Formats: sequence, structure tokens, C-alpha cells
Amino acid sequence: MSFSLGESEGADGSGSTSWAPKAVSDINVTPFVDVMLVLLIVFMVTAPMLAAGVKVDLPKASGVAAMSPAKEPLVVSIKADGSLHIGQEARSGEAFDADIRARLAADPKVMAHIRADASVPYEKVLDLMADLSRNGVTQLAFIGKADKAAPQP
Repeated sequence: MSFSLGESEGADGSGSTSWAPKAVSDINVTPFVDVMLVLLIVFMVTAPMLAAGVKVDLPKASGVAAMSPAKEPLVVSIKADGSLHIGQEARSGEAFDADIRARLAADPKVMAHIRADASVPYEKVLDLMADLSRNGVTQLAFIGKADKAAPQP
């Protein structure tokens, strides 16, 4: 709240001046703007860190157009050491199957995106696809890096 010490009309409207402080009821938005700018910077810094999945060295593919899913996909990653991750969390065995079934119970038409490290043997990727299929996943997609040197169609 701020005060004004300038001239103001008297209570009787006669124009006499009163030097008593008069409250100004304007909202000071400067602190609000400061907080919003700080939050904007925080979100800009943290947003790239929230990318789905764990760090894997994706293989490159040429001539493939990028897809943007209509709804949130189920991201399954295979790291170079063969460990499986759903989103950021490591899962294996029955815990993996239970998580997949729980996700399918919430959304039966969920699409699974497979992120496999370039050094993972093809057999491991096929095993993952079989596990997903056994648990009821009907839609699969593979995630890779676009080869910038290849011409796009």
C-alpha cells in the first residue's frame, strides 16, 4: 500500500488542502512480474531435463519424418547394458510386466515407443517387442535420431 502527500480536496469540496497522507489503492505489480520472470527462467532451464526416458545412444535413420503422438506414449528404453526402463524408472521381470499391464488398464490403446541404444543386439529388441505384445500392447513405434546429412523426402 502506498500513500500520497499531494494536494487533495477537502471533505467539504472547498478545495482546502490537507497534508494528511491519503491511501492509494493501486496494486503494485512489480513483485508479481519479478516472481513470474523467475518462474519462467526456472521452467526454461528445467524443461530440457524432463525429456522422457534415460540416456541411450539412439541409432540414426535417414529419410524418416518425425511423428508427434496425439496422446502421451508409453516410453520403454533399453540401455547398452540391457536394462529396461519405463520412462525414467528401471524395471525388470514381473515388475516390468505389472507396470505395462497397469498402463494398459488405464489406456488400452496406448502406443509404446521403444528407445534402444545403438549397441543393443537386435535379439534384445525383439524380446522387448514380444514382452510388450504378450502384455497387450498393440501399437509400437521406434525412436531414433534423424540423420541430418540425409535428404528429407
